[in-house]
Formats: sequence, C-alpha cells, structure tokens
Amino acid sequence: MTINFELLDRALSIVTKERENALVTVSAERLTEPEQARQLLTLYREQIKGRDIQVASTYYAACWRVIPAALLYMLTARDGRVDFSLQNLTIQIDIVNNYPRVFFVLKRTDVLPWPTGAAESWRERELGGFVQETLRPVLETASSISGLPLGQIWGQIPLGVEFYLNYMADQLGDLPLKERLGEQYVFFSKQLGPEWFGLKRNPFDVKAIWLDDPYRPGERTRMKPTCCLAYRTDTGHGYCYGCPKLSKEERERKRREILAAAASNG
Repeated sequence: MTINFELLDRALSIVTKERENALVTVSAERLTEPEQARQLLTLYREQIKGRDIQVASTYYAACWRVIPAALLYMLTARDGRVDFSLQNLTIQIDIVNNYPRVFFVLKRTDVLPWPTGAAESWRERELGGFVQETLRPVLETASSISGLPLGQIWGQIPLGVEFYLNYMADQLGDLPLKERLGEQYVFFSKQLGPEWFGLKRNPFDVKAIWLDDPYRPGERTRMKPTCCLAYRTDTGHGYCYGCPKLSKEERERKRREILAAAASNG
C-alpha cells in the first residue's frame, strides 16, 4: 500500500518540499552539533517567547513526536517506509497562523520495503535502530545544551505520539487501524528495550494518570509525564493543567480558571 504523503503533511507537518523564506532551514544531521543546535534553539526560544533555552528545548523535543508516530503508522498500515534518518531530514521553522511551526522535510521520498518474514523477528531491530540513530542523538544534544535531564526531554514525546496515532486513524476513518496502531504502540512503549534509548527505562512506558478535562467537560485527560516549562514563557499561559508539578489544590484552581474563561468566552 502506498504512503499517504498528503496525510503526513496535513497531520504531522512531514512534507516533501521546503518552504520558501522559512525562518530557519537546517539539515537534521547538523542538529547533533552543539553549536548548530544552540543556534536553532535560540531562534526558537525567541519565537515561542521562552525565557531561556531550557524552554526551547522542551518545546523542540515535543515537535519530534511526529516522526515516531509516522513510523508506527507505516509499520502498521503500509508495505514500506520512508527514510527517517537524520541524513534524509531537513528541519524548517516557519510562522503559520502567527505561531512558529516546525516542519520535517523529506529529502528523498522513495519507499523502502520492510524486512521479509514475521514482524516479530525484525520489529525491535527496526524500531530500536530508529530510536538510537534518529531520536536519541537529537534529544541528547538538546539535553546537553540546556542542562535539562534527558528523561525530562524524552518525556515531552509520548502523549503526543499517542495523540497523533489516534488522529491519523480518525482522519482515515479506520477503526481496525486504530486498534492495530494501539497494539504497535504497546510494543514500542512497553517492550522495546531501554538500552535503545540510552536510559534505565523506556521513556514511553508511562503510567496513565487520568484527570477531569476542563477543556472538554465530562471527558478525561492524561497528566503529562514531565513538565514542558510552559510557565517560563512570556505568553500568560502559566502551568499546564496536566503538569505533574501542580499540587491537587493548584490543579483545582487551574481547572476553575479554565472553566471560568470558557464561560466568559461562550
């Protein structure tokens, strides 16, 4: 089955052509170089109104969630995959709807076949190699530059991957696909060995802590694994409702603020 590049563009900002006049364009493999990564994070910090480079690092790490989501989609629903190595990616930051968006540009779009044989015999090698060669060098560099713990950097990604897997299945209107994507994510998050990540545990193996969702009354939302430092931006955002740093009392106060703001805008 062919890869739906239009879906990757629309849902994940994974594109096949560079944008003209983007704020920054850099080959992804250069983002393992501390000075090049620092330059990108400094510019990104300015655009998100972050007070320091640590804020830029968490937001930047979160942007990478689309890449494992795309790979898991291809593993589940396609006969092959595109090359998600750093050498085949260009990173661009551009302003869309008055907000900076990170785009991942594929230099080559040829489809590479998955290995032959049962997936159980090669799935860990393929996914683990991707983590080790694509995600890990970028996130380790961001951690080194910012001084943030590597676990906090990785923690920006898991809930986003889950969100985008569900979003793509919904966009395609395919309930069986959503179930299969869920099964693949269980393997990725629960069974892929932590050595691939350079950590003591798989950072995607996150305990689900459910909260009442003030943005969607009557529904539930997940507490974030780690803080994204949004409260250190000059945007008036403050702490996220799902931030693990909030006490029970602080979260309840945040919930009331969100509900009051929704009522006044309604």
